[in-house]
This record gives sequence, structure tokens and C-alpha cells, in this order.
Amino acid sequence: MPLLVLLSVGTLIVGFGAFSVIGVISPMTRDLALTPVGAGWIVSAYALAYAIGSPLGTSLPGRFDRRTVLVLGMVLLVCGALLTAVATSPVLLYAGRIVLACGAGIYSPTAAGVAMATVAPAMRGRALATVYAGLTVSQVIGIPAASSIGFTIGWPWLFHGIAAAGALMAVALALRVPARIAVAPATLGDLFRAMADPRLALAVSVTLTVMGAAWIPYTFLAPIIEERTGGGAGIVGTLLIVYGIGSVAGNALGGFLVDRIGAGRTLLLAASGPLPFMAALCFFAWDAWLGGFLLFMWGLLGWSIGVSQQARLVALDPARTQVLLSLNAACMYVGAAFGSAVAGVAKAVGGTPAIGVATLALGLVGVAHVLLSLRIGGRRGD
Repeated sequence: MPLLVLLSVGTLIVGFGAFSVIGVISPMTRDLALTPVGAGWIVSAYALAYAIGSPLGTSLPGRFDRRTVLVLGMVLLVCGALLTAVATSPVLLYAGRIVLACGAGIYSPTAAGVAMATVAPAMRGRALATVYAGLTVSQVIGIPAASSIGFTIGWPWLFHGIAAAGALMAVALALRVPARIAVAPATLGDLFRAMADPRLALAVSVTLTVMGAAWIPYTFLAPIIEERTGGGAGIVGTLLIVYGIGSVAGNALGGFLVDRIGAGRTLLLAASGPLPFMAALCFFAWDAWLGGFLLFMWGLLGWSIGVSQQARLVALDPARTQVLLSLNAACMYVGAAFGSAVAGVAKAVGGTPAIGVATLALGLVGVAHVLLSLRIGGRRGD
């Protein structure tokens, strides 16, 4: 358990690096004179780099010790955060996000693989939930804290803080993670063979469509809250905390349901459950109280996907655990990149209602994708 907690703190730092920009989109956009499409690319640049860097970053080290790979990922994250902090132009900003994403892409699937390898099969759902609790907690703390920092002392200080925390975590990982943990190593050959297997490719890419739909409203969540409530940083921060609390609860719920009803059924709930709440945020007028309910339910149901999807992939092909988890992480951020890009275009064309239309359209595709994958995958992973 102490190892899982340490890995969870690492994913907390990864989550700060990934999600905190949602809370500072507005000041970053103003300071760097970005268009709505350019603002969307703050997320998309990170997401695309993660998508490419995660499978390559976990495959190229091959048989390297997992402790070394974890430390390498955290060091790259630190470098990317520092580069982002000193960015004075969009190009430098995107470059920093890319380096940060490569570090996160190496760390996260490696941490998940280590967690799966160090517990009994019956405990894997809860082990993954523990490790990924850091990712969801980062939304409770990170996004509202980032919003507060961005509107007070300036968003560069946010990334200086992420860099400092990452440096301390790199030292902790080097000192506390045991050497030679038995995780099936991933190679480039494993990567290509997994991608060529239609059953596995269909299962992994579920993450792309489901997460892509979620990132359409998520990219402009702070501006949507401002628009609907007419409130400032206080209301925005509070409602982002409510969403984050729902996400933490959803991560725990996912671990519980995977161990009780199976990964497949939990995955279907994660794909279909949030759609009405995401749509309502975009289509209807609401005050802070109703918005809090909608955001909590979105987080609760939507964030059960992380544990359920990873548990299902491991059940489908245990021998390829590491490469499947890295491909899953890649698809998560391809979906994020696509969703963010769609969000930027939708907002520019039709404002918040257009964001809602795009969310529902891709969300229904995601539900159909899950059903098809469960049908083809058979009982394994259900």
C-alpha cells in the first residue's frame, strides 16, 4: 500500500500538469493573445504529445527497470513545467506543454503497470483506483487552485510550483520504489502487434471516443460556468471543486464496481451515464446550485472510465499489460486533443449550444463503440 500511495502522489503531480491549464485558460489567452482555437491548442498540444510519447516512451526503454522509467518520466515533466512557466509566446508555450506531456506519458502507464503487478488479481480494480486517485484529486485541488493563482499572482507561478513538486517526487521515486519489479516489459514489437490486433485495437480506442466527447465541454468548462452563472473566480473555483469531488468519487466508484459487476458493465455506465449532464450544462440555463449537481454527476459517472477501461484491457490480454496501458493512455489524450479542437471550432461557430451538440454527437458514438467492443471481446474483460 505505501508504494501505491507514492505512485498516486506522482499521478497527482501529473494531473496538476495536465488539468490545471483549464483553470487558467482565460489569463493565458489574454497574456499571449490567443484566439479560441489557439486556446484549445493549449490542451491539444499536450494531448497529442502524450498520445505519441506514451506508447513510444514505454516501449523504447524495453527491459529497463521500472523505477528508472518512473524517474525519467518525472524529470521530463519537471523540464516541461519550467519551459511552460517562462513561455512568452504561443510557440514556447506549446513546446513546454509537449515536453511535460512526454514525461506524463511515460510515468502514468508505468505506474499503472507497477500497481497491477504488485497486488492480487482480485484487488486490481482498487489498486488502479488508488493510483489514479491522484489524477482525480488533482482536479479538486489543481483546477480551482490554478484559477486562483492565475487571477492573482500569475499563471507562470503555477508551473514553477509543478516543477518543484515534480523534482521532489523524482527523488522520492528513486529512493522508495523497489528495483526489479516484475512487470512484463513492453517493446516496439509488442506495440505494433497490439495495434494490428483488431479486437485489441477496437477495445483500446474506446477511450478515444468516450474521452473525446468529455473533453469537448471540459476544455471551456470555466468560461461556460462564467457564462451561465455570471460569477467571477469565486463561483468558478467552487463549481470546479464540486466537479473534482465528483471525479474523485467516480474513480473510487469505478474501482468498486469493477470488482463487483465487472469492467465491461462499468465501462458502459461510464460512457453513457455522463451524457445527459454534459448536455444539460450546455443547453439549459442554470444557477450555481443546479450547476453543482450537474457537474458532480458528470464527474461521478464519467470518471469511472479510468479504472474500468484499464482493468478490461488487462483482462483481454494480460501478457501485453504494459503496452495496452500505454496505448490506452495515448488514446485518452488523442481523444482530449480531438475534443479540445472540436470545442474550439464549436465555440467559435455557435457558442456554448454548439459545444453541447458536438458533445452529444461524439458521446453517442462512444456508447456505440463500447457496445461493439464488448460484443466482439466476448466474456473476457466483462
